[in-house]
Amino acid sequence: MHLKFKAFDGRSSKWVPVIDSDTGKEVGYIRSNGTGMYLGGGIDISLFDGKYRTTVTRYEAVLGFVMGVESVLNRMTSIDDRQVEPELQPVIEKLGSISVT
Repeated sequence: MHLKFKAFDGRSSKWVPVIDSDTGKEVGYIRSNGTGMYLGGGIDISLFDGKYRTTVTRYEAVLGFVMGVESVLNRMTSIDDRQVEPELQPVIEKLGSISVT
């Protein structure tokens, strides 16, 4: 999974979709209400039907949040070879003894 979105200026009002570039599907959005020294808005981020959401005031925090969610989800969905290999070893040995004629 690789989440991407178009760069934007958080000081203006903007709505930006977040796309999973592996599937091409929209997985969330970023909505800027205008931030800055004299503006009281924020930048709302909602990913995966609101399961991951926050409000920040800086573009760098948006990038960090999106990258953090991506990293956590990639880790959760990856297979840890050290845990799986002992369970697969008997299957691998059995398959190795089968001859195809």
